[in-house]
Amino acid sequence: MNAALLFASEAKNQIILPGDINEVIWGSIGFLVVFTLIVWKGGPAIKAMWNGRIEKIATELDSAAAARAAAEAKLAEVESNIANADAERQRIVAAARTDAETVRAQIIARAGTDAADIRARGAADVEAAKSQATSDLQAEIGALAIGAAEQVVTASLDASTQSELIDKYIANVGARS
Repeated sequence: MNAALLFASEAKNQIILPGDINEVIWGSIGFLVVFTLIVWKGGPAIKAMWNGRIEKIATELDSAAAARAAAEAKLAEVESNIANADAERQRIVAAARTDAETVRAQIIARAGTDAADIRARGAADVEAAKSQATSDLQAEIGALAIGAAEQVVTASLDASTQSELIDKYIANVGARS
């Protein structure tokens, strides 16, 4: 400051300090008063604002780190679920193949049983048809034999024997009723 006063005292040197020295002194005093008031009253407010900004940035960094950790944990969980889903898919496919083989074996066994039942029913139907045909044939042969026997008996019987047989038959039918 002495240097400033020295330059100001030289009124002749208008290059460094133009104007009156009183103006420089009062300007410097006013500057120092304003600067002191700003530092004294505004300093704590500026310092509090500065510290608040630092704390806000630190809080944002901490919350960003926590969010990143949570996202990484979620990523690990999703990757684990994907791996588990792949294992579950393989287990389900294996179980489905086993079930399909079991169902296939059951269907083949049921088809074999059904085929045996159809064969047995077919054999029974053939036997029933054979029996029916045999009984029908026996009845037909019996009817034909009776018809032939009647022809033979009628041709070989004389009128008196025939009349006697008819009378016996009528008496027999009358006795039954």
